[in-house]
Amino acid sequence: MLYITTSAKDYKHQLKNLSDYNMFSGAPITSKYSGVSAIKIVYDIKKDKLYYVNANSCKYHHVFCRRHLGFYGTLGYFNRVNYSENKRRRYVLANINYIPDSDIYNLEFSPIEIADKERVKFLYNKVSESAFFGDKLHLLLNSNNIKLLIDRGGVDVPVITPDRIYKNLKYQPVSYGKTVGKLIYIDNLKKQIDTIKPHHIVVLNETPMFLPRVAGVIVNQFQTPLSHLSILGANRKIPICAYKYALTDSVIIANSNRYVNFNVAKNDFRIEPSKANRVSETEQPSVNVKYNLSVKDIKPVSELNQRSYRYVGNKASNFALLKRISHKIGFRTPESAFAIPFYYYNQHIVESGIKPYINNLINQSDTLSAKKIRKRLKKIRKLIRKSEIDTELVNIVEQTIIKSGIYRRMRFRSSTNAEDADGFSGAGLYSSKTGIVGDKKKSIGKAIKSVWASLWSYQAFAEREYFNIDHSTVYMGILVHRSFPKEHVNGVAITKNIYRPGSFGFVVNAQIGNNNVVKPDSGVVCDQFVCYPDNGNNIYSSRRAIDIITVSNINNSQLTMSTGEIQRLANTLNLIKSYFGRNIYPNRDFMNLGLDVEFKLDGHSRSLYIKQIRLYND
Repeated sequence: MLYITTSAKDYKHQLKNLSDYNMFSGAPITSKYSGVSAIKIVYDIKKDKLYYVNANSCKYHHVFCRRHLGFYGTLGYFNRVNYSENKRRRYVLANINYIPDSDIYNLEFSPIEIADKERVKFLYNKVSESAFFGDKLHLLLNSNNIKLLIDRGGVDVPVITPDRIYKNLKYQPVSYGKTVGKLIYIDNLKKQIDTIKPHHIVVLNETPMFLPRVAGVIVNQFQTPLSHLSILGANRKIPICAYKYALTDSVIIANSNRYVNFNVAKNDFRIEPSKANRVSETEQPSVNVKYNLSVKDIKPVSELNQRSYRYVGNKASNFALLKRISHKIGFRTPESAFAIPFYYYNQHIVESGIKPYINNLINQSDTLSAKKIRKRLKKIRKLIRKSEIDTELVNIVEQTIIKSGIYRRMRFRSSTNAEDADGFSGAGLYSSKTGIVGDKKKSIGKAIKSVWASLWSYQAFAEREYFNIDHSTVYMGILVHRSFPKEHVNGVAITKNIYRPGSFGFVVNAQIGNNNVVKPDSGVVCDQFVCYPDNGNNIYSSRRAIDIITVSNINNSQLTMSTGEIQRLANTLNLIKSYFGRNIYPNRDFMNLGLDVEFKLDGHSRSLYIKQIRLYND
C-alpha cells in the first residue's frame, strides 16, 4: 500500500479568521452555483475531533480520512457506512461553502446523507463554535433528506434554501470559452437583428429564441440547462454567460463598440481590450442530412425504427424507439401516435407551385440581405399555409386518429431530418401545432400546413446556414400524438451530471402544469435538481437522493414532484439511457452520454410520460 506523507497544513481544527478560510478553501467539486468556494469538513466520531480540510491537498473526504485518520477500507465501504446510520459509522462528512453574492457561509451535507436531527445539529454547533463565521453559518436545505428533518422540527438552526442562493447569484456561465470580437449592446433584438454581425459579442436585455451568427453573448437573464440559448451555445461552441448587471456594469459600458477578449469561465467572465481590430474567420461545422421521398404510408410508430428518420424525420424515429421500450421499462408514451412522412410535404410544395420559390431562395441566398431573405421566407410560409392541402391526406389522417383511440385533440410536431441529430439539435427552430378532428378553427389541415411552413422560418433557415446544411435536402415530416392540455408537471432532463462530469446524476428541470420550462416567463423559476437512480450497485442505491438547486417559485416554493415520483423518473431515465447506450450509441462513454429527454406527469395517477428524446450536443 502506498502511503503519502502529509503535514498539519492539510487540516486545521479551527478557522480563526478569513485568512484561514482563504488558505484552505478551493472550488467545490460541483459547479451548480457560480462563484462558490468550499472547505470539506470531517468529524471523527471516535476521536471527537473536527477537521477543516485543505481543499488544495485533499479533494475528497475519503482521501483525507485515508491519509490522516487511519481509514484503510475501500471507497465503496467508506461511502456506504459514513453517509448512513450504520453502527460502524466513523465519520460525519460535510462541506462549508461561502457564497459571496449572499455573504453567507452554509453547511452542506451530501444529498446521499441519511442523518438524524441530533447529528445535524451537533455538527452545526461544532462548526459554529470553531469557526470565525459562526454567526453567519446556515444549514443548506439542498436535499430532500435534510429538508425533511427541518420540516419535522427539532433542528433549531438557521437555514438557507437553494432558491434564496439562486435568487442572489449575479453570474452564470452558460457556455464556456474564449473569443475576440466587437462588444455591442442590443436594446431591441427584433429591430436590431439585421445589424448583428458574426464578429459581434452581443449584450442582450432579454433571452433570445434565436440569434444570428455571433462571436459571443452576455445576457442579463439566467438560463436553464436546456434553454434555447444554452443549446445554441453548446451547439455553436461559443462563449455565453448570464450576468444580472450586464446593462449597467462599468467595464462592459467602457468597452462598448470596441474589440475585446471575452472569456467565460466557471466562476466569472473577463472582458479586456484587444489589440485586434478584426476577428479571424473560423471554419464552420458542416452537417449532412439524408432523405427518402418514396414512402407514402401514414405510419403508426410501432412500424418505425432507427432508420426511419430518412422518411419521417429524427423526432418520429426516436419516438418509435421510446415506444418500443416503454412497456419493458414501465413508462408511457403519448397515445395514438403515428407519423406523416416527407412525401406529403414534398407533394404539397410541388403541386402548389411553391418549390420554385424555395429553389430560387436557396440559389440566391448568398447575394441577398437578411431583410430580403426574411421577406422571401415569409412569402414561402404564407404560400404553404394558404395553398389547398390534399383532401385525401386529411381524410387519411383523420381516420387514423379515429382508429387509434379515444383522443380527437392531437399535437402535430415537427420531425425534420435537420433536428434532433448528432451535431445539430435544432431545438426551438420549428413549430408544433394542435389540431382537433371536426374543429374548423383548429382543423387538421391547418395544423399540418403550419408545421410544414415552419421549415422556412428565418431562425431555422439561418441556423441551417450556420451549420452548412444544404436546404434542398431538408424535409418536414410530422409526429402526431394526443395532446396534453392539462398535464400536472412538464419537464426536461439530461441523462448525465453536467455539474460534476464523470459522476452519477441526472439534471432535471420541471414546472407545474404547462408552464414553459425551456423559456419561462420573466421572473419565473422552475425546479432544478440532480437525481440519482437506485437500480444499480452504487452509492445512491435505495437512498432516494435529490440534490436541489432551485425550486419552483410558482408552486409555493415546493418541488413540483414528490420524492417517489422523482425517484421513478431517475430510474426510468437510467434504463432508457442504458438501452440507447447499448443499441444506439455503443461507442460513447456511458457515464457522460447525455440524452435530452422531455417528460410529463398526467392523469389522475400522475402517470409518467416520456415524450421526446434526442442526443444532448454539448
